[in-house]
Amino acid sequence: MAMRENMLIFLAFWIVLSGLLSPSPSIFLTVALIGILIVLEIGEFYLSKETKEILKISSYFLLLIFAFIVAQKVYEVIKG
Repeated sequence: MAMRENMLIFLAFWIVLSGLLSPSPSIFLTVALIGILIVLEIGEFYLSKETKEILKISSYFLLLIFAFIVAQKVYEVIKG
C-alpha cells in the first residue's frame, strides 16, 4: 500500500472517530481541521497535487469556521 493511501485512510479514520466521539459540532470541526492539517504537513511529499489542493481548500473552509467559533466563544465570555 502506498503512502498516499495510508495518509487518506488515516484522515478518513480520524474524521469518523472524531465524529463519533465529539460531543458538539464545533469540537468535531476543530478536530477535523487538526486532522487535515496533520495530513497536509506530513503527507506533503506523498500526496498528489490534486489531493493537496482539495485538502487545502477544505482546511481554509474549516479555518474560517474555526474563526467564527472562536469569535462566538469570545462574544459569550464578554457578554457574561
